[in-house]
Amino acid sequence: MRDAGAHLLVDGRFIDETGSTLDVINPSTGALVRSVPLGGLTEVDAAITAARRAFDDGQWSGLAPRHRAEILLRLADLVDAHTADFTHFVETEVGTCRLVAEPGQVRRPMEHYRDMVAKGSAELGYPLPDLPGPPPTAQRVVREPWGVVAAITPWNAPHFLNLWKLAPALVVGNTMVLKPAPEAPSSALLLGELAVEAGVPPGVLNVITGGADVGHVMVSDPRVDMVTFTGSSAVGRVIAQSAATTFKHVLLELGGKSALLALPDADVPSLVTAVMRFVTMAGQGCGLLTRVVVPDALHDKVVAGLVGAAQRVQVGPADDPSATMGPVISAAALDRIGAAVRGAVAAGARIACGGGYPANVPAGGFYFEPTILTEVTNDMPVAREEIFGPVVCVIRYSGDPDEGVRIVNDSPYGLLAAVWTADTELGLRLAAHIRAGQVRVNATASGSEAPFGGYKQSGIGREVGHEGVCEYTTVKYVAWQQ
Repeated sequence: MRDAGAHLLVDGRFIDETGSTLDVINPSTGALVRSVPLGGLTEVDAAITAARRAFDDGQWSGLAPRHRAEILLRLADLVDAHTADFTHFVETEVGTCRLVAEPGQVRRPMEHYRDMVAKGSAELGYPLPDLPGPPPTAQRVVREPWGVVAAITPWNAPHFLNLWKLAPALVVGNTMVLKPAPEAPSSALLLGELAVEAGVPPGVLNVITGGADVGHVMVSDPRVDMVTFTGSSAVGRVIAQSAATTFKHVLLELGGKSALLALPDADVPSLVTAVMRFVTMAGQGCGLLTRVVVPDALHDKVVAGLVGAAQRVQVGPADDPSATMGPVISAAALDRIGAAVRGAVAAGARIACGGGYPANVPAGGFYFEPTILTEVTNDMPVAREEIFGPVVCVIRYSGDPDEGVRIVNDSPYGLLAAVWTADTELGLRLAAHIRAGQVRVNATASGSEAPFGGYKQSGIGREVGHEGVCEYTTVKYVAWQQ
């Protein structure tokens, strides 16, 4: 039997050997999980060639949308049948604790997937009023696939992001070359294997591994029409520059320093619950609320609530059913997070809890304590840079809502924000002034149709929902005399 999730997919063929291997490390233990083939320039060229041919010959884009949807829904059923495999990959390659991995990282994205397949198989174009004659002229706006899509996904939510990109791209008729992050490749590789089983034609989906050299080819090759990337703003900037040489369409979901603005009448227990969601990914999520902007009158109560909740977090390996927070991704990440906390203290911040390495965790794993920093000002690097670790900054303000909004907006990023207040109408008015792609008033969840993306250095474009599907299409105007 073929080892699930351990083979590249190029032009409908599985590739078991490339001459190099990629070692995948378990963050919970620091031990080797598995080795998979490491793609290089040969594999990426073959993948782009296959995707280009598969698009140009119309074998996929020429299908009726409902037929593409039927194949993609068969793939969805196969993914559901392999829930245990995908959960295992998320636990062992990302370190997401078992409590969260299956419901949050495996089952939840399938809701988005099915919603986007449904939206993408519906008519996305629309008619315009006829032009008067004689003879009259009919007009229509149609949406068509871009062509070949290069998709590069991150390690922190690999299954989630693979599905977010694959579903809308393929359902509207694009072909794709998908490269997962080297730290967590197996979810994408298994997805490729299941796509073949579902009946996705050769060349329509190609899944390869590789490093920066492979990624550079994907974003600069003139045969690629669109690039979709999720990751850091620094890498996104490089990708945008490379893609610009051939004017590719880009969809970039980048960094965040998401803030929760508490008003003086905020409900503290629910606020604490909202912020503490950061432990589900050990702080390694761009939309997690890692800046908490609190009024002086609530400061001590909010800090006490956060500290109490953080001290109750059970840090442990992903396969421990009692663990509520797992490790960070690597030793390098652990060092970076520790340096950020030490830098914050040197700049005047105070560690209210955490700030170090927990005891009673497996040796060799990459664990950091849930950390609450107080006395943080919004000009400190820890408040402005994406730490990507379990570190929350508490920032004081007077309680004036306008001042609070100014602090929230004073950031290079604009991905997500929240407002906590007993006055929902006021919260909604403030939301209109917050420069972020999502603003939640006393809410933590978003529906499967909600578009996701940000302002400023948080990226370009939107994923998920109607807007996310349309990103993978370009607009054509058609007119004809009647």
